[in-house]
Order: sequence, then structure tokens, then C-alpha cells
Amino acid sequence: MATFLSPQFANELWGKQATEMVISQIPFNEKDLMGALQEYAACASDIRSRNPNSEAITAFNGKRSPEPRPDFLALPTDNTLEDYVSRVGRLAGDDEWAVMYYGLHAASPTIWDIAKAFSDRLALSIGYRPGGRVDLDCFIGRYSSTHIGIHVDHAHNFGFTLRDGKTMFTWPGVRSDLIGVRFPDYESFKSEAIPLENKRNRVTYFPEDWLHVAETKSDVSVNVNIAFWETGNDAQQNANYVQDRLQTPNRTRHDVRSSGIASLNPDDELLLSSLRALLDDKALKRRMMISQLISDTSSRLNVGRPIVDVETLNNIIALNAISTLQWMPVFRDGEVLVAANGHCGNFRYSRALHDFLSRLSAGQQVNISNLSSGKDRMLNDDLLSVAASLARWGAL
Repeated sequence: MATFLSPQFANELWGKQATEMVISQIPFNEKDLMGALQEYAACASDIRSRNPNSEAITAFNGKRSPEPRPDFLALPTDNTLEDYVSRVGRLAGDDEWAVMYYGLHAASPTIWDIAKAFSDRLALSIGYRPGGRVDLDCFIGRYSSTHIGIHVDHAHNFGFTLRDGKTMFTWPGVRSDLIGVRFPDYESFKSEAIPLENKRNRVTYFPEDWLHVAETKSDVSVNVNIAFWETGNDAQQNANYVQDRLQTPNRTRHDVRSSGIASLNPDDELLLSSLRALLDDKALKRRMMISQLISDTSSRLNVGRPIVDVETLNNIIALNAISTLQWMPVFRDGEVLVAANGHCGNFRYSRALHDFLSRLSAGQQVNISNLSSGKDRMLNDDLLSVAASLARWGAL
């Protein structure tokens, strides 16, 4: 069995083979996980505002409930993961059940940090970042089959286990004939599958094109999955933005044309003028820059780290090991876009600010107490404002 993210995994298994890997300790603990899960019952709308993909889903006996059952979500009265799992188990009785928490990294700074660190570590291991987004989900429950049947996620999947019991049956992508086969019809194909046992001392992996179903028949299992979509198209989002702003009216009548000199029709003239305006408009490039900065500094999570309240800053600040800091000057506007951990803000550009950011990104410590004694009060305020933003973004 390969070791988690070892050279053997990168060279022989990534993108090729479903496997289990040895790990001494998973990056998640029950306390941090529970804190994130409880946010879905307390402030689901806030989480969705940060990440549209974040939601909780409940299912019973293989059928999704129209709305998530509030009593099946993690509540403030659930002091531990065991309390939560036991309470829901009693509510469900003999029924099969599952609770799925999608986009969990938008609910907790700690979980966000784990997801980003893992994304960075994987990129260093395999030598590149997969083209699509990164997501982190949690699955809890006891169920004898996957109700949607054999399916493909189109994402590389790493499974971490906090409660044993789940088995993932996987088939290579060439077995596309199995897609959509449901329980109990897929039972006869299990003998052809590679089963992955989700246990606390190992990490499961299957490539983006592999088919799979999950079962946790005997015990309630708790699993956290980190998924890496193989493909993405960031430029398409910007193309859609342009398309939405082009004026292309429909016509029910057309001018009667005769022989002679001609000119471009009014609709195409309007389209050209719209294109010129978009290309001249700094908003398009600015949108591209912000989108790139958010994606790159979040390591493709594409979601900002949940904001933390910071009352005071330390005199000595430095960029922490988890964070990525980037900036893009916009000289014609006299400003600079500064981004870290999936957040982006605009500030007044100065050479002093550039040097300040350069020192932080190089891993140097900066004494901000010296700023208050400077002669340029506006410049000092700019630097302190950037430092305060970085602190709220969890970058210091």
C-alpha cells in the first residue's frame, strides 16, 4: 500500500488507479469538524452567500428529503461528534439515513486552511494544479446503497475517515456501460470493482473518470472528501460576462436594399460600439484580475477564507505558512489590487506599499509600529489598512 502523497502515488497512481494510502494522522479532528457542521444549522444563508455550492442535504431510505431536516443537522447542543451521530441514529431508528454537507470549507476558517494546505501539497506532489475547482464535503450516515446508482463525479476524490464503516466500490472509466445502474442491479458488478475501505488510518483515492458507489451498511460512517475537478474554464466566465453585455437586438423586419453603395447595418454598428466600449472599459480587465487573484490565492477553492474579527494587530507581522499573497498594480488608476486567501481589495498604490507587500511575500517580518511615527500620515494609513485586511483574511 502506497504512502499518502508519496512519489509512488504521484508516478504510478494519480489519474490512473483507485487506491488506498497509508496515513499516520488525518488532517481533520472531530472538534474542528463539528464546529463547521454546526454552522449549517446556525447560519446557512451566510455560508451560501460565500459559496453557492455550500448546502446540507438529508436523505432517508435512499430518497432525498425536499428540505434538509433541521433535527438531523449538527446542533449547538451536540457537544461532540459522538453526541451528534448517536442523537441522529436514535431519531432514524431502523431507517437508513444520510446527511451530506457540501462546501464545508466556506463554513470554517480551520477547515478552509486544511483544504488549501492539501491543495498546495497535492500540486507540489504531482507537479501541477488540476484545472477545475477544489471542493470539500462531509458525508455522515448509515445506508446500504447509493440511491443514484453507479456514477462519475469528473473529479479526483480523496476520502478521509473519522468513523469507519464506509466502502466505496470503484470501476475504471472504460466501464461507462455501468453508469446509471442502480441498486440492486449493480450488486452483480461488485465482483469486478476495486473496493476501497474507508478507515481512519488510510486515505482513499479514485481518479476523476472512475465510476463508483458507496455503502455503509453496519455502522454510521463519517467521511470528509476533498475533490479536485480535472477541468475548468476560467476564461469562459469572462466570455459570458462579455456576452451578457453585448447588444444584439432581434429584428422582425429588414430594410429593402437596392443596388449601390452600402454601409454597415445599424445592429452591427451597435454591436461594434458595444465591443469597443467593453474593450475600453477598465471594468472588464479589472474583473479578470480580481477573479484570477481570488482563484490563485485560494489554491482553486475559489472561496474566500471565512473572515475573522481582529481587534488589534501585533507590532511585528508576517505572512503565515498557509497563505498566498499576490497583488496587481493598476497604474492608470493609481491603485493596486491586493489579494490573499481568496479575498481581494483595492488600495492606493505607492512604492512603499509595493515594498511592504514584497517583504511580506518574501517571508520577512515587518514592524508596523514604526509606521505610526512616519511623516506621511496618508501613506501610513494605507499600509495599516492593508495589514488590517490581511489579518481579517487570516493571512498573518
